[in-house]
Amino acid sequence: MSPVADELRSCYRCDYETTEPLDKCPRCGQRLRSARQVRRLGWVLTILGVFLVAFMGTITVYITRIIAQTDEPGAATRFTGGPEMLLFMYGLFGFVILFGLIAMAGGIWQIKYGKRNRKLAYIILGLGVIFLLIGWLVRLLR
Repeated sequence: MSPVADELRSCYRCDYETTEPLDKCPRCGQRLRSARQVRRLGWVLTILGVFLVAFMGTITVYITRIIAQTDEPGAATRFTGGPEMLLFMYGLFGFVILFGLIAMAGGIWQIKYGKRNRKLAYIILGLGVIFLLIGWLVRLLR
């Protein structure tokens, strides 16, 4: 399938953009993606983000109910972890929810503009590093 002329194409690796009917980026050799392809990928990213937020939100509510009912007589399930475990669990849940929200934002951006937003990708990577550092600090301070 040959590229259609006058359709914006962009490179995911170096952000090169052109309307010429090229298959590969002249700068880095990576495959160029049309705005239509980027929008489709944006839908996938948005749906995955919604799934992550809904799934982790449901798990968070379920776990919170278990924790709240731990001291009730006759409770079928009990939380036996300490404050460090709570901090870790809710931190992890919050991180995954935040990751899902940023994925949704990136997907919506791609759908609207037909190209990706590199700043959001860097935010996701930065959040991952921050989460790892916080986990390391919690373990160190224990």
